[in-house]
Amino acid sequence: MTENSKWWRLHHLPFILFLITMVAVVLGGSIRIYDAGESCPDWPQCFGTWGFDVSESEQEAWWAENPDEIDSRGADYRYTVWEIFLEWFHRFVTGMILGPLCIVQCFLAFKRRREMPTVFKAANLALALVIIQGTIGMITVMYDNVPWSVAAHLAGSMFLAISLFWAWIRWMDAEGALPEWMQLDSTESARILPRLYDLSLSTLAVLIFGAFVSTTSGQNLACNVGSLEAWPLCNGSLLVTNASNLAYGHRIFVVVVGAWLLWNIRSMELGTIRRVLNTGVVFYMLNILLGAAYVLTFDDYERILSLMHLMFATFAFLCIGFATVLARNAVFAAERVEEE
Repeated sequence: MTENSKWWRLHHLPFILFLITMVAVVLGGSIRIYDAGESCPDWPQCFGTWGFDVSESEQEAWWAENPDEIDSRGADYRYTVWEIFLEWFHRFVTGMILGPLCIVQCFLAFKRRREMPTVFKAANLALALVIIQGTIGMITVMYDNVPWSVAAHLAGSMFLAISLFWAWIRWMDAEGALPEWMQLDSTESARILPRLYDLSLSTLAVLIFGAFVSTTSGQNLACNVGSLEAWPLCNGSLLVTNASNLAYGHRIFVVVVGAWLLWNIRSMELGTIRRVLNTGVVFYMLNILLGAAYVLTFDDYERILSLMHLMFATFAFLCIGFATVLARNAVFAAERVEEE
C-alpha cells in the first residue's frame, strides 16, 4: 500500500467527527428535555465518581458532604439513573471520543501542513473549539444551566460542526477527491457568498434564541401552552404580557428570518447550492410546524417534539452553513490558483 493510498482514506475523518458532534448535540438536547442538566452536580466527575450508577442514598451522602453544590432543585431531590446516564454519556462522547479524535486529526494534518495548510488550521480550530466546549460545559454545571451558558454551548457545537465541514471539504480538495457535485463555479460563488453568510448567521441566531427560550424560567409555559390560544397568537391575542415576551419574540423572529430565507434563495442559480438551501428551508418550515405542535400539545408529546424541534433547527442551520462552506471553498480555490 502506497503512502498516497493511506492518506486517501483519511480525508473523511472530519466528517466522522462531524457525525460524532451531532450525536453530542442529540445527547445535549435529550439532557435538556429530561431536565437532567444538573444530574451530575460536579465536573468532571459525577457525584464524586467516574460512573453513572449513583443510588439515591449515595446522592444523599454526597449532598451532605458537599452542601455548597446543592442545585436549584434542593438537597431532597433525587435523580434517576437514566438522567445521570444521559449527562455522563454526553461527557463521555465529547471527552473520551470526540476530543481524542480531534487530537488525532490535528496530528495527521500537522504531518501534511505544507501540502494542506487550510486543513491544518481547520483541525486546530476544531480542537480549540472542543476544549472551549468542555470549558463551557463545566461552567454550565457550575452555574446550574444558566440560559446564556446553554446557548453558548449550543453555539459552540455549531461552530465546531462548520469547522469540521471546512476541514473535510479542503482535505478532499487537497487530495483531488472532491466530488463533482461539490465543485462550484467560483464567479457565481463569489457573487452569492455574502448573502450565504447573512443567511447562516440569521438561522444561527434563530437557533440560539430558541435555546434561550427553552432554558429561561417560565418561557416554556408562556402563551397558555397546551390550548388553541397558544399558537399562532399568544393567549389568543397579538398583544403579549411581559412574562411571554421572550417566547413570542422568538416566534416573530422565526417568521422574519423565514421570509428572509425565501426572498434570498429565489435568485440563487447554482444547482448544488440551490438544492442544499432548499433542503435547509424545508427543515426550517417543517420546524415551524413542529414548534406549533409542541405548543399546542404541551405535556402530551413535550419531550419528543422538543428534541425534534432542536434537531430540525440544527439541520436547517447546517444545510445553509454547508452551502456557505461549499461556496467559500470555490472562491478560496480560485484565489489559490491566481496566486500560483
